[in-house]
Amino acid sequence: MKITNELKNYGDFLSSNEGNPTKLVQAQTVANCLVNNFNFKSIEALEIGSSKNIEEGCFGLFLAEIAKNNKGSLTSVDVVESVSEESKTMYSENIKGFKVNHVVDDSINFLKNYKGKPNLVYLDSWYLDLKNPLSSMLHTWFEFESIKDKMPVGSICVINDNYLKNTWVDWNLKQDGELIGTERIDITYDTVGKGSLIYHWCLNYNNDWEIIGDHYTTGINVNLIIQKISK
Repeated sequence: MKITNELKNYGDFLSSNEGNPTKLVQAQTVANCLVNNFNFKSIEALEIGSSKNIEEGCFGLFLAEIAKNNKGSLTSVDVVESVSEESKTMYSENIKGFKVNHVVDDSINFLKNYKGKPNLVYLDSWYLDLKNPLSSMLHTWFEFESIKDKMPVGSICVINDNYLKNTWVDWNLKQDGELIGTERIDITYDTVGKGSLIYHWCLNYNNDWEIIGDHYTTGINVNLIIQKISK
């Protein structure tokens, strides 16, 4: 699998729309893992938490182009109908000749009832609040637990928004949707983020999934990328 053109196109999209540059770094890490570890002839991808905000990066566009160029499909799921509609517009305007399947549903309910065999899953649905990260960790764990046994061996799951130990973050503080200040937060645990529980589960409690990639460095928001290695 080659992902050179998809990376370039995604980088051009971010540049032209003043998108979050961190997303291009994350795209490179996902691309590396797919090139080195992904051996399926076609892609059945799920995006949990629909991309819509161009300034934030719309990472799903990168996944959609990979799926498009590899005889694949992408289903994008969000619990909020207005978000799903905005996402539908964003995809139709920015990726031509490829139809994304949009679903409005609770993510855990959708994954529990999903009948397919996805081999590329991107989990990014519950807002991470570094002041109170537990709810995001738990929700993402329940999403993963609902879909992991349906994914064939060799599948890859990507979990967004994780910060490693010894990272500090100037976290935006909001009230009623308005920015009221920032607070510097030091990460003192091994990892804090949406994938924290999955990270520890892979390391300590299970040998069916393993953490892949060499991008786990301090100082930035990283994707946790894991691969299913046995049934």
